Amino acid sequence: MTSADKERVAKQTAEYLMQLHELRSDRVESIGGQPIYSAFLFPNGYGIGHGPFSSDDELWAEMSLALNQVPEQVLSKLRQRMPTAAPYTFTHGDLTNVNIIVENGNLAGILDWESSAFFPVWWEFTCAGIGLGQDDKEWKDLLRKHLPDHTEARNFWLDFFALRNYPKLNERGLAFLKECGSSLSQKET
Repeated sequence: MTSADKERVAKQTAEYLMQLHELRSDRVESIGGQPIYSAFLFPNGYGIGHGPFSSDDELWAEMSLALNQVPEQVLSKLRQRMPTAAPYTFTHGDLTNVNIIVENGNLAGILDWESSAFFPVWWEFTCAGIGLGQDDKEWKDLLRKHLPDHTEARNFWLDFFALRNYPKLNERGLAFLKECGSSLSQKET
């Protein structure tokens, strides 16, 4: 595909997603009030259902289970940065490039709906930043240009996801600890 084709497909995909985001729920949940499945939002529970959740506090309580070793002052700072989840919009949640069907240079379909559910309004933008290989990263970078900007939420999630490996943190996790006025003890390093 040409660059113009890729740009057009990204824009068409985003327009379609915006129509889906008009579908709303009063809870974070799957269709029919069922639990949601997301190893990226709940890294401690791959293949395990979570929720439904009716508030940011309920959502945070479940997410923070993956951070049980993180110091309380760091958890508190991260919770303060968590963006409001409402409205809960219908979200595909797995827009990897192999799930996008293109015909004659235009979007023809989107596959792989098992991760779809009513998620925080910022989740589609956030998980569209999780690249699985170079081609997928390039596709998602292009797609995010056409989605409502939730960069602040994405940064919250990147910090959250980095802290899940505490005390074995990457640069991002260590930087967030430092921002919170915390550090790893000698025993933890």
